Amino acid sequence: MRPDRTARLKAALGELHRHTDFPARIAQDPIVFPRRFSHPQDIEIMGWLATGLAYGRVSLFQAALEKILRVMGGKPREYVLHLNPSKDVEAFLPLYYRMNEGKDIACFLYLMRQILERHGSIGELFTSLYREEDKDIGPALERFIRHVQSLDTTPIYGRKIHPPGLTRFFALPSKGSSCKRLNLYLRWMVRPNDGLDFGLWKAIPPSKLIIPLDTHVLRISRYLGLTRRKSPGWATAKEITETLKRIDPQDPLRYDFPICHHGISGACPIGRAPEKCRLCPLLTECAKGRALVGRQIATIS
Repeated sequence: MRPDRTARLKAALGELHRHTDFPARIAQDPIVFPRRFSHPQDIEIMGWLATGLAYGRVSLFQAALEKILRVMGGKPREYVLHLNPSKDVEAFLPLYYRMNEGKDIACFLYLMRQILERHGSIGELFTSLYREEDKDIGPALERFIRHVQSLDTTPIYGRKIHPPGLTRFFALPSKGSSCKRLNLYLRWMVRPNDGLDFGLWKAIPPSKLIIPLDTHVLRISRYLGLTRRKSPGWATAKEITETLKRIDPQDPLRYDFPICHHGISGACPIGRAPEKCRLCPLLTECAKGRALVGRQIATIS
C-alpha cells in the first residue's frame, strides 16, 4: 500500500469513526452486557459469556443472555464462584441457545469457576500464557484455549467430555478458525478504556490483537481493499489486521467497531444502494461505492 493510499484510507476511517453513534450502536452490541458491571471479574465473566453466545440474530442471543443473567441473580462473579454442579445445573436445563444446550452453558460457567479458583481471574490466566516475543495474540489464545479444554467437565456431564455445544465456545487459531468471538472478547479486555472497550488486561499491547472477523467486517474490508481473500479464516483476519496496522500501528482494532456496525446498521447494505453510498464516509476508498455512484476516483492500490 502506497503512503498516499494509506493516508487516504486513514482519513476515511477517521471520518467513519467520527460519524459512528457509539451509544446507539453499543445498545445493539453484545458489549452492552458487560458494560452493566464495574467489578473487573464481573466484566470478565459476563464478557466471555456474552461473546461466547454472540452468533445469530442480536435479539435472540440478547434474550438468551438475559435469561442466564436471571439464573445468576444478576451477579456473575458471585454466582460463578459459588456454582455447585450438583445443585445448580438443574436451573440451566430449560435454557438453550441454538447449538448450546443448558448443560453446555452451565459447564462454560463451571470452567470459569475453576479458572477463578486457580488463577484469581480470567485475565491472570491469559496474561500468564502471553509471551512478548509472540508476533500477535494467536499463540497466547491457542495456549489459553488448550488450557481451558484440559479442565474437568465431569461434575456437569458425568464424565470428562466436550460435547459440540461446549466446544463451540472454544475455537482454535491452529484449526484455521477466525476465532471471531474470542478475538472480540480479547478486544474488549485489552483495548484501552475509551468508553467502548475496558482495558483490563494491561500487560498485553493492543497492537497484538487480531480483528474479530465477521461477515460485515470481511465484506467492507474487501470493498476497501484491506484484503482480497474471500474465506473468513484466521489468515484473512490476520491480513486485514496487518493492513490496519499501517494506519494505526499501536491500535489497529480502533476501527473494528465502526466498520462492523457500518454493516450491521444497514448503512453499508449488501445490495445496491447508491443513495447510501453517496453519504458514506468511506466512499472515496470503497470500490463498490465508487462503481455504484459512478465516481471517477483513482483505482485502489
